Amino acid sequence: MSTHNQTSKGSNPEPVPVPPECKQDDTNPTQIVINKERNKYCLELYEARGATSQQEVKFAGENEIYNDRKCLFNNTEENYLRYRNLEITIGTEMLTTSETIKGNVDQLKKWNSDLNALLKKLSKSVKDAKEKFKDLKDAGCKLESSIHDQCFTAQWKALTGRESEKCDATGEPHPACKTTAEDISAMICRPKGLILDIDSITTASADVVGIQIFSNIDTLEPLHKELDTYSKDFEKHVAEVMKTRETDLKKMQDDLVKSVKDITKAAVDRNSLRGNFEGLYDAVSYMCCPPCVCVGPIDPSDPDCHDNNYRNKQGGTTPAKDCYNDCPSRLKKCEKAICEICTDVKVAFCCDTPPVGDPGIRGCCD
Repeated sequence: MSTHNQTSKGSNPEPVPVPPECKQDDTNPTQIVINKERNKYCLELYEARGATSQQEVKFAGENEIYNDRKCLFNNTEENYLRYRNLEITIGTEMLTTSETIKGNVDQLKKWNSDLNALLKKLSKSVKDAKEKFKDLKDAGCKLESSIHDQCFTAQWKALTGRESEKCDATGEPHPACKTTAEDISAMICRPKGLILDIDSITTASADVVGIQIFSNIDTLEPLHKELDTYSKDFEKHVAEVMKTRETDLKKMQDDLVKSVKDITKAAVDRNSLRGNFEGLYDAVSYMCCPPCVCVGPIDPSDPDCHDNNYRNKQGGTTPAKDCYNDCPSRLKKCEKAICEICTDVKVAFCCDTPPVGDPGIRGCCD
């Protein structure tokens, strides 16, 4: 039977065409009752077809919404994970690095302060030493001057055992005074070299102090504060965006869960309506041409049994043949056919018997 035409409830459905192999007498009271019930199922069949088509369209729409929401959820999740991973790695690294640098800068500042104090102390000590070296040089100069002074000839001879340079040598000096002249000469010469060395030390000391001041370690503190501010601002921005994306992701997840529920319900409702439609379709098809011939017994040798046109064959005057025997039970085979449904149900809902193939349409006596 065709099921493509749809009608709304209350409208007159198209008449159900009777298959050519079915022979029925619409004037037969039993057939009239069957036709009346069949028309009810036909109307329900058209309505079921419309409801099934409507549910299939709804399922397709829910499926499209689900795919869109799934794509949106995946993109939102990817964006959230990007910011989350950025906050966990880069953000944490920047804050930790800034905190560590702060400790290093504080330590460098302390070392720089201690070094500055030490260099100032060293520079002062060098200046003081230079003054002492000047006194030593002056003493050496005076000592050298006294050697050439005639007034100190006796003292020179007493110390060295030698005559003055202007006097001729009269002999070897006393062994105890043999190196005295060289020692006095060193005392005169050494301060001259030391005064030059202290000048170099003074210059180098001033250069070191200048280098220490020029390095300007104190400027690291404001630079670090600026770095710390930028690091915290960056981490704050990433955290705020991550929180926003997390909220968006939660909403997308709720929407996706709702879509899963909607599409699942739409699929179940669609399948249920399909089942109802197929049941109605089979019922109407069966009622269009019922194959049930279990009412008997029947004489299978009579070719005119169940021939509704038998009367017409006889010119309309001969009564139709009655192929049924009224004496035995006429519904025993129908009872047996109905009982066979129990076996079909057991196979469908139990697992102890393997499913059987589709037996096809069969009559009550087949």
